[in-house]
Amino acid sequence: MKSNFILVAVLAGATGWCAAMLLPRTADISLTCAAAAENKPASYQCPMHPRVTSARAGDCTVCGMKLVAAAKPNSENAIPGGAGIVKLSQSALKVVGIQMIEVKKQPLIRTLHVAGMIGEDESRHGIVTAPVEGRIDGLAMNCDGEQIHQRQPIANFFSRTLLDAAEDYKRALKTGGADLEKARQNLERDGLVSEQIAAIPTRQPDDIHFGLIAQLTGTIVKSYVSEGQYVKAGEKLFETADLSRMWFVFDAYEADLPFIHKDQFVEITTASLPGEKLKAKIFFISPNLDEVTHSAQVRVVLENPDRRIKNKIFAEGLVETDTGEVPTIPRSAVLWPGNAPHVYVEQTPGTYAQRSVKLGRAGDTGWEVLAGLQAGERVVIAGNLLIDGQAQLEGQNSVAAINQ
Repeated sequence: MKSNFILVAVLAGATGWCAAMLLPRTADISLTCAAAAENKPASYQCPMHPRVTSARAGDCTVCGMKLVAAAKPNSENAIPGGAGIVKLSQSALKVVGIQMIEVKKQPLIRTLHVAGMIGEDESRHGIVTAPVEGRIDGLAMNCDGEQIHQRQPIANFFSRTLLDAAEDYKRALKTGGADLEKARQNLERDGLVSEQIAAIPTRQPDDIHFGLIAQLTGTIVKSYVSEGQYVKAGEKLFETADLSRMWFVFDAYEADLPFIHKDQFVEITTASLPGEKLKAKIFFISPNLDEVTHSAQVRVVLENPDRRIKNKIFAEGLVETDTGEVPTIPRSAVLWPGNAPHVYVEQTPGTYAQRSVKLGRAGDTGWEVLAGLQAGERVVIAGNLLIDGQAQLEGQNSVAAINQ
């Protein structure tokens, strides 16, 4: 019994000695494994799309770039900066290639290329009508494009109404008084001018025609009559256009309307005048937008005294915008999470803060800033996507969007 107790004690002591001898070696192995685990990246991710991660090296499923070891918040390249703040070390700045620009007031340039038609000034469109019923027995002109002038005879016109009114006038010449004035007014109402009325007393009995006199000056754009045709009082004979002044009409889309205003110059080119540039002012901007295209018609007035500009031709225009000096930033500085634009603003060298901004008009290369930035502040224009990716790795509220 005593011998058994001694045997158990010896075995327990031997077991304790063995454990004591083995413990330091086991601890060394654990520390070595922990150190190896710290140096080994837990995952890989895309440098351009940090949300794309993988347990092993490979290519990004979005852009195809090689995945790199996911950086840790406390690595040598990133320093925790607090909510909305990203700090980068000097070595990281060299790799990322951060570029910045100072917010300042400058003209917001917007180049507007437009296209439309050059046509007649519709406010000067005219219609020549028959003053009384009768028959067209001869036409001095009847072709589209011919020029007519006010008080010019354009047709020989037979009319019983005019012949009767002329006889009434002859009789009134003998009596005078109110009858004469009334007869004269009847002839003027029926389309005769003063020279024709003055010639009535000497007209030959067999002269049954009167000259149909043009009521206005213009170019015939449409003819409705031919020789031998009977017409009624007020019937349309010709349509005319005054081509000494033309309209260039184009559609301006809703987004471009803030850049367009009355009296703004437009440079116009057309294939019918090769090598020439016509410059004229905007005369009218329609307040009504098309329901389908969300565009408004814009009218430019062109003087055309020599009729060199043809009617109904296609033309292109370049609108000269003049916004004045406004606070602007480049388009590349803006990141868009949904409809909330953000930028990264430099706090100190290597430290950047997310900033919400309110934007106005969009120029060719920049945005008008309405709120959120002050003149003199420096915003990131290159490398902001990588800064945003770092913010995502650090658990910040990443913008996670692309420039627009």
